Amino acid sequence: MTTTLTALRYVDADGHVLEHPSGMREFAPPGYEDRVWHIETDERGREWAVMDGHRLMANAMALAGTAGMSLEDRERAQRLELKYTEVRPAAFDARARLADLDVDGITHSVLYPTLLLGIQSYPDADFAGVQCRAYNDWLSAHVTDGGDGRLFGVGVVPQQDIARAAAEIGRVATLPGMVAVMLRPNPTEDWKPLNDPVYDPLWKAASEAAMPVAFHPFLAADLPGACIGLRINRLHSSALPPQQAPDEPAMNVDIDNIYFTQAIANPVDMMSTIAFMLAGGVCERFPDLRLLFLEANGGWIVPWLERLDHHAVAFPWDVPTLKQAPSAYFRRQCWISFDPDESTLAFTARSPLVGADRIVWASDYPHPDAKYPGVTAELAEAMEPLTPAEQARIAGENAVDLYRLSIWLGRARSWSSPARRPGWAVSSPSTSPSRAQT
Repeated sequence: MTTTLTALRYVDADGHVLEHPSGMREFAPPGYEDRVWHIETDERGREWAVMDGHRLMANAMALAGTAGMSLEDRERAQRLELKYTEVRPAAFDARARLADLDVDGITHSVLYPTLLLGIQSYPDADFAGVQCRAYNDWLSAHVTDGGDGRLFGVGVVPQQDIARAAAEIGRVATLPGMVAVMLRPNPTEDWKPLNDPVYDPLWKAASEAAMPVAFHPFLAADLPGACIGLRINRLHSSALPPQQAPDEPAMNVDIDNIYFTQAIANPVDMMSTIAFMLAGGVCERFPDLRLLFLEANGGWIVPWLERLDHHAVAFPWDVPTLKQAPSAYFRRQCWISFDPDESTLAFTARSPLVGADRIVWASDYPHPDAKYPGVTAELAEAMEPLTPAEQARIAGENAVDLYRLSIWLGRARSWSSPARRPGWAVSSPSTSPSRAQT
């Protein structure tokens, strides 16, 4: 059953922004202007990513902004010859981003970080808190000043410090255009799983602020999880130059093979997170918590929920807090993201364990694996077996509901972006609509 591209509203539930070369410095508190993440150019014209005194060759990060660029430029990035400031302009320019959305008929996009996906492992929790605040304020300004009501932001929080992270969740909820917060699908309190009560302040803060929590992986062996646990971070098998900084451990992702670390760790960590959030009692304790599982594909979710349900019946003494089947909690308060080309999308949409109303899609733009242009055409093909109503839900309606975008749509002109340095002012209630509204 076919629905034309133009008949659907396409909302990208997981796009990305590359951190602006200098933008966060404008939102840093006094004394931190040169410490928050930024790009510096030395006397030889080389670009360096600098954060809290640590330096890393910025060319190593340019590949993350090469969607839609020529094969020649992508190969330059792989050889570490492309500068960070030479990536696709839409990677950190909101106006250019809107033009790229138009190419694929995307009406709105929700933006996640790129390099700051990894801030949760930074050893200095005080600085991590400052860095998160500066990034979140910059991103709010980015989507409000240049997004024309079509771009929305997802905040990062210092997950390594639960109290700080909970406080930042509440603060992000007051910022214009910010519609969720993200966490890594990894423990940060030693190896304690995410259903441990030590993490409850996060779920409480997100529930009270009506902010979805999106679990998004990151290609680094810096937190407990599959990458470290399976010892797959150092395989010595890639043909590309090492993307590491041996003299800067705080900036080192500690992997040497993207293929295996992402192919294995992303879904394994996400499966573990889903198991503990659903069967471990978090959703039972926090029924208003909304959860989104990203960038690990989605075709495995039906058999995974079947397995969790089966084990809950077979071993009920091990999950004594459950009052419903794990899949019932998923249907009540969870969503999962699919890549647009996944062959199992229609099957999953018609499964009673998931359904078309629990699926969103992700462009991953401007990262190198993004399909640009052509992502919405690819998604339309994957959705072709579904009814028009099911297609509409997956294409955009689910993202609007999950992120509560209806609160913001049509109000872009009333937004007031956060104060730039040196203030830490947040938006007033008169310019930031209440998330209690529906």
